[in-house]
Amino acid sequence: MSFKLRLSVLSIAIFQTFSVQAAIPANPSIETITVTGDRFDASPEQQLAVINTIEREEISRLNPKSVVDLLETLPGVSVTRNGGAGQSASISMRGTNSSHVLVLIDGVRIGSATLGAVSFNALSPENIERIEVVKGPRAAVWGSDAIGGVIQIFTRKLEGGEWFASAEYGSDEYMRATAGLGVSHGDGHTSLSINREQSDGYDIKNDAEDDDDGYDRLGISINGQQNLNQEWTLTWIGQLDTGHYEYDNSRANEADYDNYLWNVAAQYQTDTLTSKLAVGQSQDKNENFRADNSDLGVSLYKTTRDQVNWSNRYSASDNLTFIGGVDWSKESIAGDYAIDERDLVGIYGLARYQYGKLLMEGIVRYDDVENIDSETSYNASLAYQLNEQWRITASAGTGFQAPSFNDLYWPGTGNPDLVSETSENLDLTVHYSSDNLRGYVSLYQNTINNLIQWAPTPELDEDGYEIWKPANIQNAEITGVELSLNYSTWGVEHQLGYSYIDAIDQDGDEQLVGRSEHEFDYAMSYTWSALDILMNYHFQGERNAGDIDYDGTTDYLDAYHQLDLSLGYKLGDAWLLRLKANNLLDEEIISDRNYFSPGRQLFLSVSYQAF
Repeated sequence: MSFKLRLSVLSIAIFQTFSVQAAIPANPSIETITVTGDRFDASPEQQLAVINTIEREEISRLNPKSVVDLLETLPGVSVTRNGGAGQSASISMRGTNSSHVLVLIDGVRIGSATLGAVSFNALSPENIERIEVVKGPRAAVWGSDAIGGVIQIFTRKLEGGEWFASAEYGSDEYMRATAGLGVSHGDGHTSLSINREQSDGYDIKNDAEDDDDGYDRLGISINGQQNLNQEWTLTWIGQLDTGHYEYDNSRANEADYDNYLWNVAAQYQTDTLTSKLAVGQSQDKNENFRADNSDLGVSLYKTTRDQVNWSNRYSASDNLTFIGGVDWSKESIAGDYAIDERDLVGIYGLARYQYGKLLMEGIVRYDDVENIDSETSYNASLAYQLNEQWRITASAGTGFQAPSFNDLYWPGTGNPDLVSETSENLDLTVHYSSDNLRGYVSLYQNTINNLIQWAPTPELDEDGYEIWKPANIQNAEITGVELSLNYSTWGVEHQLGYSYIDAIDQDGDEQLVGRSEHEFDYAMSYTWSALDILMNYHFQGERNAGDIDYDGTTDYLDAYHQLDLSLGYKLGDAWLLRLKANNLLDEEIISDRNYFSPGRQLFLSVSYQAF
């Protein structure tokens, strides 16, 4: 059976399942939320991209040890770990590369411009208020990197007089202490949150180095606003993540990191116009070394990113909205590079029009990346409201990712002739929403060209061997189906997610390395009086691991199942005890070759909230 026929049969089966589930009795506990997929607050009905959210209450119940623990619960989001919570990890969205996902914290772009990666292991989940994940190419709104989607992380906000504190102890000598306080100042407030944790860890890698790989981290965030009058508001945010972790590698086995960001913004708002001007900076700094041999030296990766964003929304009428603005950033890196900084400038415009049951949206953006090239991105979307419950959305868009500094200028192997990776995406999504159930099913295809991979060159080194350098030589086609359901039956809340991804190298007709065809997530929660229970199940299909043993054949990582359980008990209005069991079945989980995720773990926490 051909792939297209298999995909059609699978899509029909999923759609029929989705339609049957829509007949479940109503439950008003599913509430409407506000999202920021186009940079401004709006109801989900005004957004034409698929957006998944994780709220503070759910974060508390999940009791994650890393941000990737949260993201892995979402359909279409795949995680690759080099060990446990304190180790490096990467995110793939809808089958794209990890570098094809843009990550923002309170609107500030983060990540390394040398490695092209985000330090998810440095982020403290306890300092997060909510997460929004925007699926599909959003380069027309956000610029470079948003080929697979955008992850927006928002830090915790507390009103004046509100505060919380919690402590936790668990497996591998894990210890955590967290506190937060809200302070009022006139017609405004500021929140301060702090999280400190450490663990002795475990041996993360199957190699000759038999030792525990522990970590410690400190996260501090500040988030505030001041209303100057009815039109003007000032906001400010700041975050510091610093820590240390151990890992297994022949050259280096420990690392220190110091990451920070800050942002100050002024907003002017009337009934028809909202204008925001934000100035900020972020730093991603990582020093790798080997503790028992200083002769090997220290590897330093440091990116400093200055950012200025001016965004505007104008409501011309009840049915017509315009959004547009300008983004500027300067990326500066440390190291012996031929070029160690570059400017990026982007100008974008969006128009959205409601005509009866039809919602139309068009976005165009122009980006200029210094010393590389310029890119024009677009996104065109249509949504039709079939009735109060059903809506169908179709969209087409493009995206791009600029090459990293390592790809371009790494001493001896950089290739300054590289161009940006580009993508073309088609998406068809059917949404359903009622009092008791929300969900969607998406069919999408993403064609990515000029992917950067290492390739031999005509040059030879001093020993006569070929010199390899990055080159724009790979193309890929990713086709997939994504399903999400949230519903309630007899007081039990259910969340279900499924992804089918066919990510093919167009030149070799092979599944891309690190991808699974099938992923499935199911969560069930129930609250009775002072007790709440949450069960999470995750299935990860087998992954293409490449040719591990260099025998000319493709190797695969085994599929695995993970079951987590969380039990909470309220002691009065403010106190909460929580017991969390991760990997309850104690299954061997390997998402990257030779690296093991933790076995069964238990954690006990106590928290107090004065809200």
